[in-house]
Amino acid sequence: MANKMKNKYGNPQKNIDAFKAAESAKLAKEVDKQLVHNTVPTDRKPMLMRIIVLAVVAVMVLGIVIGAVAGGIF
Repeated sequence: MANKMKNKYGNPQKNIDAFKAAESAKLAKEVDKQLVHNTVPTDRKPMLMRIIVLAVVAVMVLGIVIGAVAGGIF
């Protein structure tokens, strides 16, 4: 009789283990989301610094080009 119940409803221990695994995966996913959420605001500062550095480099290159053109004219 126990074998028939086991075959009919599956192995209860496997079902419990599968449920626990699914719960732990869900919790791990939530932790990953929180980690990503917490790191996003700190990434804005380096992006701002990159923009400033690129702007300074662009101004320097433009100055060199204008200097070369003006030096060639005069």
